[in-house]
Amino acid sequence: MSEGLGKSIPEQISLRPDEKIAVILKRRYPSIISSLFAGFAFFIWIIGSTVVRFISRYIPLPEEVWVITGLCIILVVGGGILAIVLLIGYFYVKGHLYVVTNKRILVLRKFIGITVREVAHREVTDIVVNQGPLARLLNYGSVSPMSPGVRTPYALPYPFMRRGFVGPRVSLKDVSDPCKVASNLSGLIRSVS
Repeated sequence: MSEGLGKSIPEQISLRPDEKIAVILKRRYPSIISSLFAGFAFFIWIIGSTVVRFISRYIPLPEEVWVITGLCIILVVGGGILAIVLLIGYFYVKGHLYVVTNKRILVLRKFIGITVREVAHREVTDIVVNQGPLARLLNYGSVSPMSPGVRTPYALPYPFMRRGFVGPRVSLKDVSDPCKVASNLSGLIRSVS
């Protein structure tokens, strides 16, 4: 776990005097691209066909002309929207930074706002690796160190879920080689215990 050690950390993350950086990880861009292309396909299929059918009722043209014209409009508009969303997605992904030290795991997310979260190694009870089919193919995934006491809004009405509920306070989303990251993280946590 020595990826990115030569990089300086942002000012939003402050290290304690006895802390040393074990690894700095970043979120991978392919995860956002796969989600956006799925959304783009949905846009073309549902929205595009609906718009073409709606307009074709008011302008009488042969159906073949509407199909070709409609597909061109959908591809141009959809392509423009996709380009804008990919650019926004790039900055969203670039704003994620994961710093693992010998004492804790820190997550920095800088997009429109700034969020810094942390969890101490001694609080981690379990590590969950999550990879979908495309993520396995491209070798990225999410690593979630689980810690007790995290409540979700859905757990509030159910008193039996409040105690002992385990959830991620921090999650290293879409990192390269998540099984290796989880294994190295597990080793760090065991060495602290």
